[in-house]
Amino acid sequence: MQKSKIEWTQFVSNPVRGKCLHACSYCYAERIRLRFKLPAELSWHPEELSEIEKRKKPATIFMGSIHDIFGEWVPDSWISWIIDTAKNCPQHTFLFLTKNVVRYRYFDFPENCWLGVTDDCKNSDTYPLDDFAEFYPAPARKFISFEPLLGRLGTFIPVDVDQIIIGAQTGPGAVLPTKEWIDEIIDKAQGKKIFLKNNLFHQYFPTLPMKQETVWKI
Repeated sequence: MQKSKIEWTQFVSNPVRGKCLHACSYCYAERIRLRFKLPAELSWHPEELSEIEKRKKPATIFMGSIHDIFGEWVPDSWISWIIDTAKNCPQHTFLFLTKNVVRYRYFDFPENCWLGVTDDCKNSDTYPLDDFAEFYPAPARKFISFEPLLGRLGTFIPVDVDQIIIGAQTGPGAVLPTKEWIDEIIDKAQGKKIFLKNNLFHQYFPTLPMKQETVWKI
């Protein structure tokens, strides 16, 4: 577990490591893995969970910042161990993000978990958002991360969620999303809380003398 520069969390923890098999062309984690010549093989690091259990002060922890923990190739036993850690540490808030949202329904999450789905909107009206609500077990809370936002939202209306994150692509060849794409998400969210990451905030609110945290933060 380590402190994070991601604006919507305090810490990140990566008990699952290796090359993510989603193989997204814009994946920052894969750029990091290649840069530092880290192993491609899938590996399990339970010491990450031990660090979390040792921390008594409440913290917000993003689980799996460099790998999709709920990818089909990740063993059930690893995921269960991570969720058991969340159950044993009710003082912490655990954030999860996946492109394989259907796998959420096979696990029992405690109240201190936030379950997120990530979608780049590159192919509008397609999975993973089409059956979004069906796969979220109570009592966990739901959020969507549109990062990087690469297209229009389509017909999906994100009202059955607790929060929404919008971010731009980073790295070589990155293109900022249009204001129209962002406006469409905000309009369809119908008052749900929106968090614009730093790489969009000052573009979208250029005249506001406030920090993004004033708009929203988990």
